[in-house]
Amino acid sequence: MRDKKTRGTSMWRHIQGLNISMDELYEECVTAKSLLENLTGVPQEKEKWQSKGTAERWMQILQAADLPNIQAVVSVVLSIPSSTGFEERIFSLMKNKWTDVRNKCSAELIRSELIASLNYDMSCSEFYSEALKDKQLLTAARAQKKYKWKK
Repeated sequence: MRDKKTRGTSMWRHIQGLNISMDELYEECVTAKSLLENLTGVPQEKEKWQSKGTAERWMQILQAADLPNIQAVVSVVLSIPSSTGFEERIFSLMKNKWTDVRNKCSAELIRSELIASLNYDMSCSEFYSEALKDKQLLTAARAQKKYKWKK
């Protein structure tokens, strides 16, 4: 695992690649600070502000003024996942599908099963009933095109 200094350096290189003017960024920070003071100056507004999520707060600031450099930095920073929970869930589901009994399944089959199980919120019997009603799906499933080894 990389240390904090390496991760920070990597993030800094990415931000430098955005062609941000540091002088303009400083001016935008001053503008954003005054906007923030205006948005949170009244106690009622401050409570309303604090109840919003981070993305909503930035959206309000960025809509109030033209801050292209700050917007570029914020878009990079907010695109970083706050946790690896989603990925861990996917790997857990994949491990459950790839059991000792099914160890010879291809990666493509497991991938397809994961996609189906994550994107459909139906039980097996509900999915079966829906699949039987979909004539286009049944025609595609019966087609010889899906088998690469058949001609």
